[in-house]
Amino acid sequence: MGEKGAHQAPSPEMTVKITEAQSARQGPPSTRRVLPREMYGFLFVGPAILFFVLVSIFPLLRTFQMSLIDVEAGIPLFVGIQHYAELVQDPWFWSSLTNAFVFTVASVILHIFIGMVLAILLNETWFSTTLRNIMRGLLILPWVFSTASAGLMWTLLYHPFGLLNYLWVGLLGQEMPIEFLAKPGLAMASVVAVNTWKAYPFYMIIILGGLQAIPPELYEAAKVDGANAGRRFWHVTLPQLRPILIAISTIDIITTVGHVDLIRMLTRGGPLRSTETVAYYIYKTALLDGNLGYGAAVSTLMLIMVAILIIVYLRLVSRGSESGETSF
Repeated sequence: MGEKGAHQAPSPEMTVKITEAQSARQGPPSTRRVLPREMYGFLFVGPAILFFVLVSIFPLLRTFQMSLIDVEAGIPLFVGIQHYAELVQDPWFWSSLTNAFVFTVASVILHIFIGMVLAILLNETWFSTTLRNIMRGLLILPWVFSTASAGLMWTLLYHPFGLLNYLWVGLLGQEMPIEFLAKPGLAMASVVAVNTWKAYPFYMIIILGGLQAIPPELYEAAKVDGANAGRRFWHVTLPQLRPILIAISTIDIITTVGHVDLIRMLTRGGPLRSTETVAYYIYKTALLDGNLGYGAAVSTLMLIMVAILIIVYLRLVSRGSESGETSF
């Protein structure tokens, strides 16, 4: 009987008081709003989208806006499409567009070709693994140089009294030095050569990584079928490298079209504007001459042309694939 109070159930009034005390300690019920499930993905990519808008979309819109404005006596005036009308009739723009096309096509072809050849050689089994690793390091060296240092170095090499002309005149016995950067046709070839030397290691490394990712069983099966080295390259190597080649060639086109610093270091667009590409023409018109509106118009039109070029290029290189996609 003494333990009856210990096992006695609480009264209803006491139960209500206990429930109220617990509710007071827990606070009011949560009113937090739960977002729909599909919105969480936008929260994660939101910062990246905001960053993209700030560094890409906004400058593009601002450039287009600037192309519709001309500044006279420090006062901005809306001129509409006047800059674009002048641009269509500008012979120097079309000349720079032609130079950019030659410079880009030649550079991209040499980048991919030299990078492919060297990557295949470095992927082979050598008699000395140490020697192969040393050669890999040496072939990457041009990529280590900054564009300014590479341009300065090659300017000295191309000089009439530079090393190349010393070999040409002093050792080979020629009468006149070669004017690498003073003749219109030769100047463009010289700039392309420097650009190729500077950038080929990047593409060589990517292609070498792609070669090392190809399963050896594919080559063994091709050998069993009697395929020689040429057929193995055409039917095994190239199809396996197709996505990589499409990606790096697209990147190469975009970066090469926008080259300014190398041309500025070597030729400044000369001689006779034979190496003046569209990118350098924009730099010269907008920054050096101070015609920002006209330079913005050239930039906008060039952006549209490059975008169309990339779309057409990706369409062309995607033909013949099994899925019709570029994997890029």
